[in-house]
Amino acid sequence: MFEASGVVGGHSRAERLHGVVYEPNGPHIFHTSEPRVANFAHRFGLTRRYAHRPITQLRIDGRPRYFSWPLQLSELETLPQWDRIRRELADRPAVPYMGDFESYCVSLMGETLYRLFVYHYTVKQWGVEPRTLSASIAAGRIHLRTDGDRRAFRDRWEYFGVHGVNPVIEAVLDGIPVHLNTTVCLRDLTGGLYRSFDGVVCTAPLDGFLGDGPPLPWRGIRVRAHYYDTEAAHGTVTPSYMINQPDPDVPFTRTVETKHATGQEIQGTVVCEEYPGYPAKHYPVPTTDNRHERRNRELKDRIGLESPMPVVFCGRLANYQYINQDGAILQGLVVGDELLERR
Repeated sequence: MFEASGVVGGHSRAERLHGVVYEPNGPHIFHTSEPRVANFAHRFGLTRRYAHRPITQLRIDGRPRYFSWPLQLSELETLPQWDRIRRELADRPAVPYMGDFESYCVSLMGETLYRLFVYHYTVKQWGVEPRTLSASIAAGRIHLRTDGDRRAFRDRWEYFGVHGVNPVIEAVLDGIPVHLNTTVCLRDLTGGLYRSFDGVVCTAPLDGFLGDGPPLPWRGIRVRAHYYDTEAAHGTVTPSYMINQPDPDVPFTRTVETKHATGQEIQGTVVCEEYPGYPAKHYPVPTTDNRHERRNRELKDRIGLESPMPVVFCGRLANYQYINQDGAILQGLVVGDELLERR
């Protein structure tokens, strides 16, 4: 394994501030309904149950109000705009439109709820008008629910370790040679140590792995971590692990207090604020015309033609996909099967 940074774990990795576990690249909750992925997590020690219940904060009449995320219809009846919201919900189509991000959301929840809870958050997060983004971003992440179940995920398995996912990653890598601070490009595969390999699993962004040409667009975040003293070992300072901030006057998109998820018994806690627009490769930018995805496929074709050995692609960065942790793990298992079958 060749890792560009000085530590393993990528975006999923947790760190510590004054002993408190926090996530420097945003929240990562393991959840899946795929037995093979769950079995993989179990095998390497991820077994502590967890249920993710994020919330969204709005300011109404100058005071903060908290709502479940995804939205629960019963909580919205207290909004001052409820009569208009109710009429808009009655006029919704049976199936949401898939033309673009904005049309999907409006057809799902109506214009008023979309403007209150989604529009400004999306503009902050992506830096563009939501109508230019693909509806695929919204389809798996934005819901309007009526069942009273505040869990964000409805998968069969959901876990969060007391120490984050680091012990799991380290268990996966046990016995595998790991080269830190090592960047690999396509041209490197023709010589040195790499010549002895049967194949390569590429999890890096392909515009960097290829080593030339214009970069693909990416959206990054900058996390500011703030430590707070707490009297109790189980103490926290915010009402939820994750709080969305759709208010356009709030410069960050959400806060993350990982101690809600870890249940770590330690005095003190860390609250992270996520500021969008940082020059990092956290999120691909899916558009309505899929032009960036097409270019990524072209890069894959070129790498396949120029590589002296088979190269397969796995994960959000290499496949230019907005996927969750479980999807990336499943891709890894599938490409591993593919390489083994070629031997």
